[in-house]
Amino acid sequence: MKQSKTFYFLFSLAIIGIVALPVGIGNLVLGFIYGDSPCIQCWAERQSMLYIGVAGLFILRYGLKPKYLAILLLMTAGGLYQSFYHYGNHALEDVGQGFALTILGLHTQFWAHVVFWAVVLILGVLLCFAPSLQTLAQERGVYTQTTRRTYRDLSKANNLAFLVVGVIAITNMVQAFISTGPVPYLGQGDPIRFSWNWRENVWSTKNWQHMGFPRQLGKRIVDTPILADAQYTWDYDYHNAPLEIHKELTLRSQKISSLNLNAPISDLLFLSAPSTSIVVPKNPLAMSMTSQGCAPVHKSDKVYFSPDTFAGDNALFKNTFLIGTQKEGFYVANKDLETLVTHFVLDKYYAATVENFVGVNMVGNLIRVMGQNKSSADVRYNPKAGNNFVNFLQGADHFEELGRSRLRTSRASTYYVLSARSDGVYTYMLSVPNQRYKDLILVRMLDRDLGLDSERVVQASTNNPLKPKRDLGEFYITGLALYQGKLLALSKAFNTLLVIDPMSAQVLDAYGLPSQIHNASALTLVDDSLVVVGYEAGQNTFYTLDLSNFSPNTTPIIELRQQAPELHSQGC
Repeated sequence: MKQSKTFYFLFSLAIIGIVALPVGIGNLVLGFIYGDSPCIQCWAERQSMLYIGVAGLFILRYGLKPKYLAILLLMTAGGLYQSFYHYGNHALEDVGQGFALTILGLHTQFWAHVVFWAVVLILGVLLCFAPSLQTLAQERGVYTQTTRRTYRDLSKANNLAFLVVGVIAITNMVQAFISTGPVPYLGQGDPIRFSWNWRENVWSTKNWQHMGFPRQLGKRIVDTPILADAQYTWDYDYHNAPLEIHKELTLRSQKISSLNLNAPISDLLFLSAPSTSIVVPKNPLAMSMTSQGCAPVHKSDKVYFSPDTFAGDNALFKNTFLIGTQKEGFYVANKDLETLVTHFVLDKYYAATVENFVGVNMVGNLIRVMGQNKSSADVRYNPKAGNNFVNFLQGADHFEELGRSRLRTSRASTYYVLSARSDGVYTYMLSVPNQRYKDLILVRMLDRDLGLDSERVVQASTNNPLKPKRDLGEFYITGLALYQGKLLALSKAFNTLLVIDPMSAQVLDAYGLPSQIHNASALTLVDDSLVVVGYEAGQNTFYTLDLSNFSPNTTPIIELRQQAPELHSQGC
């Protein structure tokens, strides 16, 4: 009997603490004193906390029964969902950023998360010391026979718990009525501060449009990219592109690949050694960095080789093709694209997930592979590596992984990429559209520290103006190459080659590709030609395009079409 009294006493204190501290402080102190007004999600979390308190009162009054425990856990589960949803909207913001007032330096949406986990923790601890249900049932039977009642007599602590829950519930109703209004008015996403002057409060029904069921899972849930082996019908006619295009490249030759790869090709890069000694500049951002390896005829002054790029074991990569595949395969092929020199297949799991190699680059003297999710891995070729089973499915005895990294973006956070090319200082990526977001965004990562350098929405120029009611997001960029300091972006939609200025993110020129190319997935420059990879009928095909008459506009146009950036990672 003494154990039961102790349990119900502690249970009373737990109810008082769970309701009085978060809900009471939020309502009486932050609300009535400091004028804080909860958003619609905060109101939902407060309600769940009060429901938990009410479920606890049933236990105090009628005893510890499985159905009351079930209600309490269901309310906690609902509150955890609400707090995950709420906190997740703000979790990736910079330090110091948040929503509404703070308690001990942490915003209220974080404390809601803490409170619901505290309920689980406290309940678990209390139940460890609670009498068994059988003992409680026996005590309840004796009590019922003695008093002819099915409910418990309340102690002073029990009554205090009832008083606290009741008072806090009533004061929250007062605040909710004043700041939010009666039905059909509803909570707001960005409420104004609380005021006792009714004329200064806003009652709104706006959020009813977001209350449908079932709801979409979230702004960050988007479809994965359309890869080369997907069943999808593309328009390969560049005349139907959203830009006006008046130039076309000619096809020199084509051949079906005989290389034994584990999946369709997703990136291609030719590493040509510089014909003469190149001095690494004093620019600290360029030190120890290499280039994409464009052929000497197209080499830009801004492209650099590290002195040891092709030294030692890396001499193997001189004048070879680096090939990336959809299933995390990295292959080195000779210049004729007929023989494989070495390869590895990365184990994409069990660390930062790197899915579908969309960029294979030499950065300094290491290999950097980029995935469609903007996660990368740095790898070094070492024929004496031993067995690096932990990182590789194939090639574990010739390669060693140096580390993985995730690039965090803002404008492009809800986009995948299917292209990534390094110039030795920066790695450039272009987003692909999905069912929700349609912008074409140029992302630039600093190679030295793998951090975000810039994000720009790509814009058309007067060289190739947009057609009426069309948008650059209709392109589907699957490959990038560097040409005289500019980006050559390959779009499998409309078989188009865009020339983009990496600094202003302007489309400086556009070329149509031959109609023979289907399902283009990668490109690279080789001597005086452009090699494009297509995938059809289960086979990779190499198309060689003539560049003898390739003379794109390369001068950026200063005036840009102003467009407000659209961010997708925030919101209450």
